[in-house]
Amino acid sequence: MNIKLNLFKYILALSFLSILFSCDQDKVFDENKQIEQMKWHKDDKITFEAEINDTTNLHNIHVNVRNSVDYKYVNFYMFLDTELPDGRVIRDTLECLIADRRGEWTGDGFGKIRSNQFLMREKAWFPQKGKYTFHFQQAMREDSLEGISDIGLRIERH
Repeated sequence: MNIKLNLFKYILALSFLSILFSCDQDKVFDENKQIEQMKWHKDDKITFEAEINDTTNLHNIHVNVRNSVDYKYVNFYMFLDTELPDGRVIRDTLECLIADRRGEWTGDGFGKIRSNQFLMREKAWFPQKGKYTFHFQQAMREDSLEGISDIGLRIERH
């Protein structure tokens, strides 16, 4: 009887560890950075560096945005400069809708902070191995934008 109980505990622990380590196995890069005092100056860039060694598979690229419920807009514009390992730079303009037509926040969360994850590029291909640098800059035509608390970047295998 004791052997069966120990075997059951062993199988249960092994199953738990298997589930724990199999979660998020497609993640290549995932990092968030906090914006000081939720005030993002138009000249300040938030930078992420990701080492990409997989040039054969496609990837999904997400941007994470955390905002205060005191943020005064329903959307949020950013510039994204992606620097490839060879030094070339690609610029994108991103719009993130963080509230619906009625003004209700779309993100998850409670209290004063909401979190959203937006698919920026689906089936993206990284043509070169090496360090990719991603520079985010707010593009809301305000010198100091208030209410955005964090920006993040997530890259995962498609």
